[in-house]
Amino acid sequence: MIRLWPVAVAMALFTACVDYICNDYSEYRRVPPEGWRYADSVKFTPVHDDSLCRGRFVVGVTHNDSYRFTELCMEVTYADTAAMRRDTVRMEVVDRFGTWRGRGIGSAFQLTDTLAPVVHPSGSVVSVRQIMREDTLGGINKVGLFFVPDEK
Repeated sequence: MIRLWPVAVAMALFTACVDYICNDYSEYRRVPPEGWRYADSVKFTPVHDDSLCRGRFVVGVTHNDSYRFTELCMEVTYADTAAMRRDTVRMEVVDRFGTWRGRGIGSAFQLTDTLAPVVHPSGSVVSVRQIMREDTLGGINKVGLFFVPDEK
């Protein structure tokens, strides 16, 4: 019994030091090869360790060199505690010199943009849709969503 005492104390200290409320979340969804339709939202369901989690959403896209616009505009709809929020994200895809802004290998490029801090209810849906006034947007391969919790 006496030999187990140091182990019990160590376990108690360890569990007292573990103070996580939120976990990171990341997921990419493929866009159909025929393109991202204006009416089609890409939906994500971030699940956190706690029922409410404070942090930031990061929207990511991968595109190829067949994307024909200089920017990409998207609408992100999500719950922030009790209210629904809708943010517009505008990503510059090509700079004024015609250079792709994203990072990548070959003809695949990735761009990200961070939204304002939120308190997100675990399990509530986040939807992302393109608002480029183009019925079907070509050149987009994947749409992603990341949740980065605030550090204490």
